[in-house]
Amino acid sequence: MNNPLRGFTNIFKPETAMEDGWNYQHKPPVLSPEKRKALMEASSLETPRSSLHAAFHIMKPYWTKASVGERTTAAALLATSLFMTWYAVQVTVEFGQWQSGLTNTVQQLFTAMMGARTGASAELLPQFPLFQQALTADPQLTDLITKFPDMSTVMYDPAYSELLKSTPELADLLSKNPTMEQIFTAYPGMQDKIAQSPEILEQLRGYNTAMGEKLSDLPVVKGHLSNLMSLCGGDFLKTWGNAVSASFNSASGALMDPESNQAAKNALKEAWYSKDLATIALKFTAMSIISYKSAQYLALRWRAWTTAYFTNKFTSFKAFDTMKRHFNNIDNPGQRIQEDPASFTAGMVSLTTGVMGAAMTMASFSGMLWGMGTLYGVPGGFFWLGAAYASALTAMTVGAGWKLPWIQRNAQRREADLRRSVEAVNLNADSIAINGTEDVEKELVKKRLKPVLTNSVRDIGTQVKLIVVDATAGNLSIPIPWVVGAFAVAAGTASMGTIQTINYAFNRVTGSMSFIVNRFGQLSAMKATADRMYMMDVAMDAAHYIEEEKRQAALKALPPPPAAPGVK
Repeated sequence: MNNPLRGFTNIFKPETAMEDGWNYQHKPPVLSPEKRKALMEASSLETPRSSLHAAFHIMKPYWTKASVGERTTAAALLATSLFMTWYAVQVTVEFGQWQSGLTNTVQQLFTAMMGARTGASAELLPQFPLFQQALTADPQLTDLITKFPDMSTVMYDPAYSELLKSTPELADLLSKNPTMEQIFTAYPGMQDKIAQSPEILEQLRGYNTAMGEKLSDLPVVKGHLSNLMSLCGGDFLKTWGNAVSASFNSASGALMDPESNQAAKNALKEAWYSKDLATIALKFTAMSIISYKSAQYLALRWRAWTTAYFTNKFTSFKAFDTMKRHFNNIDNPGQRIQEDPASFTAGMVSLTTGVMGAAMTMASFSGMLWGMGTLYGVPGGFFWLGAAYASALTAMTVGAGWKLPWIQRNAQRREADLRRSVEAVNLNADSIAINGTEDVEKELVKKRLKPVLTNSVRDIGTQVKLIVVDATAGNLSIPIPWVVGAFAVAAGTASMGTIQTINYAFNRVTGSMSFIVNRFGQLSAMKATADRMYMMDVAMDAAHYIEEEKRQAALKALPPPPAAPGVK
């Protein structure tokens, strides 16, 4: 007896897509002067007139000629991948909000501790007389210890410029998040005092420990630490444990018990929509894995079907023989059938999910960025700033790398010619050895190697241009929102959490708008592959046409069959 579930799971196996491609029946073409002219013209070109048309031409067979079951499976996989990508984008929005909350909480915690530090220091210092005496003797050291651990204010304070210039080791130390003991011992003159009274260090350590305990015991600090733990997932196990327990109770009890079922739904909903980092990471990981696997299975099925379809077409109506005799511009058909479908399908699925992901990201974060208020009086100024930056970066990238698709397509051809020349030595080893034509074969390989090297030099030059654009303009998305947002902080109209949100949303929006920049290399490779597959497919169509012409001409040349007896 057949298992329906097994039949359902079998449709997701790539082998079924391959069989579907093998089973497609290529029909003889309909002859017409217009069609012949179009095929001969298209097959005589080195590259197609439109790369976009070539890409759609290669995509069309799978989505129009595959069986209904195959297309349904492919559509389901694509829809699953896109839905999970959309949900993953929504989770990144949650992460942006979480990041803003975390920044504000840490900033408030730091402000509270620094505000209480002066009073706590005045209360604790009398308990450590030697350490207090050392500080009292040097007001600048006292100020330095009071400002600890915020050493960034010291680094840019003019009052400390002379001190930092005269003691470069102290300046270097302050830039590395030092401990209070390291600062104290590196301060000028403190080494001599420590040598005279080693107890100073013990008192410094005792003061530092007491200060930490006193600050941590403040109610306001405890409140901020509690918020911090909650944001980072302190209640993650408890929340999800309750959800699992409620679900188990609902499943093990009466299935129609409305109270138990509702309690399970509420517990799962509470756990799923928690705003802590652990839950956000769990959801994003789950969505990303499902999206990736769905996309990869789609690409695998598409590749299996396309390879089988092209092989079937190549071996139908003696196309392989006709192409060899009539179409010299189609180099290495075996490589095109073996490599190009894998590259094209994987790239097309990646680009499709990437484009949709970029569109979803821009839609989700543009509203957030627009809502950050005006910039120099312009409504939605941060959004327009991001759009202008992304447009300029895209134009610079395209201008620097516009030759890359041609270079990559040329690389595929030159590498294939070189490989064919080397393989010829192995295939004709006996005749080469007998005739002593090793030097001739070396020259042939040398002749094929030179274009490979020349094309590689062009590729290096183009890549250098792209690196320059990325290293300069490409990295400006990092400081722009911070620099612009700093003026809002200075004016008292924004918090650090707001600036963090602006930075996060700005980079997400500019990243999605710069899709061409981020995928430029992939787009170039896809263009080269689509062009090669298109020329191969058109040549096969022309070969089928020529063979059908010959067949019909042969039928016309045959004498009519004799009439049946008794028929006039």
